[in-house]
Amino acid sequence: MKIGPFEISLWKRSEPVYDQWKNPPFFGYMRTAAGLTVSNDSALTHSAVLSCINVIAEGVAMLPLMLYRETGSDEREEAKDHPLYELLLTSPCQHMTAFQFWKRALFDKIAYGNFYAQKILNPDGSLRELLPIDVGHVQPFWYRDPVTALRRRAYRVSLDDGQQAVFLEDEILHLQFMPIQRGVNAGLMGASVWQVYQAETLGGVLATEEFANSSFANGASLSGMVSVEPKLEPEQSKRLREEVNQAYAGQSHKIGVFGGGAKYTPISQTHEQAQLLDTRKYNRSVIGGILRVTAHLINDLERGTFSNVEHLDIAHYKHCLYPHLTDICQTLAKDLLTPSERLNMYVEPDPTILLMGDQATLAEVLEKTVQGGIRTPDEARRVLNLGPKAGGGELFINSASVPVSMAAKGQGASAAQKTGDTNAAA
Repeated sequence: MKIGPFEISLWKRSEPVYDQWKNPPFFGYMRTAAGLTVSNDSALTHSAVLSCINVIAEGVAMLPLMLYRETGSDEREEAKDHPLYELLLTSPCQHMTAFQFWKRALFDKIAYGNFYAQKILNPDGSLRELLPIDVGHVQPFWYRDPVTALRRRAYRVSLDDGQQAVFLEDEILHLQFMPIQRGVNAGLMGASVWQVYQAETLGGVLATEEFANSSFANGASLSGMVSVEPKLEPEQSKRLREEVNQAYAGQSHKIGVFGGGAKYTPISQTHEQAQLLDTRKYNRSVIGGILRVTAHLINDLERGTFSNVEHLDIAHYKHCLYPHLTDICQTLAKDLLTPSERLNMYVEPDPTILLMGDQATLAEVLEKTVQGGIRTPDEARRVLNLGPKAGGGELFINSASVPVSMAAKGQGASAAQKTGDTNAAA
């Protein structure tokens, strides 16, 4: 049976035990001390928040997710014969590439705390595709398994036309961001960092941006004062203020004309004096720190130099991207591989492109790994997108470029040279 784009098994929905909604949404809009009401969507209106999420989402999405199979002691191969291999590497669903799919997955996970995708299966039970679900249409809830009496997770999915379906935990791929530590939602689903921990921080950041934007239109302080003789009554002062504002408000660089001995005294205050620029820089740094994005990636180059930017990139991969990649790989193994497959198969990202560095350093690393017997020449060429060469599939050691097989037999470079001459003569 299908409800909208989703495939469901009707018999699983017929039991009343699944038709529950015990966990209403716990975060929609929150009033902060800064005077603003914040939500997950309002967080995305801040440039630094959106920049950080894009940096993380695109950084994760650009790395290929590889499915490996262990073939022996400390050896592995790409599991190209497994249906999950092509699905993860090229296209998890029919209408999205792998990059588009994982960018959306990370965007939903960080911005809204959760990412959901339905597992669409082939008739033989193998996975056909992962269909993303709008995070706003999903409400997880706990139910009591009637057989084991254990607490289980289920998902109510609501469509725009009012139709609803309940999916069980083994039918949904679910990525979570910040953990919820207490209450009925503890362990049930994730949350954005703003939902449970940093709502006040977000409120202050957005209030600063609102003030900055309004200051360009109205000024960060009083523009000036009009003084007259003699002293005005309150009603006269109010009428004069209204007449001046009506005549000159918004008239930048215009000449004002006052009568009756009135004098205009300007009051000026720079944005630096108002600490506006420093506050906005501080807010950008705070947001980058919360989401663990290094400053140079969100265009803050005050501390970035030619000598340290490569190390900052490595730190970004280790401390920001790799935790998200670990979460994805472990979730995929838990939800998409059978218990027997998990014994010798796993998902791992390929970070080569991200950690490649400059060309001189790359060439030096490849040379040392080939001469040290770590890589074969063909493996080094593959890093450079070059094809294999004859004899390039064998490991070599030291500068004499002796095959490992000959070194194990006690044969040196001269023996290797003789072997090469014999092969050439043949």
